[in-house]
Amino acid sequence: MKSGPVSGIFGALFVVTCFAGNLQDGISLHERKDYAGAAVAFEKGGANGDREALRRLGFMYYHGEGVAQDNKRAVALFESAAKAGDGESARNLGTMYEHGMSVEQNDALAASWYTVAAELGEPNAQFAASVMYYKGQGVTRDRIEAAKWWNVAMSQGPKWERRIRPMVASAEEKLTAEEIAEGRRRAADWLKARSAKN
Repeated sequence: MKSGPVSGIFGALFVVTCFAGNLQDGISLHERKDYAGAAVAFEKGGANGDREALRRLGFMYYHGEGVAQDNKRAVALFESAAKAGDGESARNLGTMYEHGMSVEQNDALAASWYTVAAELGEPNAQFAASVMYYKGQGVTRDRIEAAKWWNVAMSQGPKWERRIRPMVASAEEKLTAEEIAEGRRRAADWLKARSAKN
């Protein structure tokens, strides 16, 4: 039997359906507190490269839900998800390294993962990266890069603007007008480049 474009489309749909099904099955099972079943479904999704399944499985290992609690496995799963483009996993790693949560505290790794997550568009990480750059925590102090990231974070919508603006106001008082303007220009350039990719 010949395989043509139609069979190729059905094959692709089957793969996508199976791929999504493992994640959705896992979410449904987790909501019903069938943690063992959820872990199996997320494991299958993760094996297929589903970054959200990897992240969710990482949380299950972190909390010991349906699996033996294993922080090293959780970190490895978050790393796999982050490297596959999951901003939330990269931010989780930043938080874990910044505060020494189940890993050895390491500001350089925290700043690195926050920056990865910020580049992936994760607003909490964008603000966290701005704080790291502003303080010089784990990175060379760079107030313009800090201003870039807090402006990017505030551009994520009114909720983010309201949440971040009060914290940024006092920091901006310590910046020169030139630093503020350059930070805003860098933010605008980043947002324009990101928009062009999407």
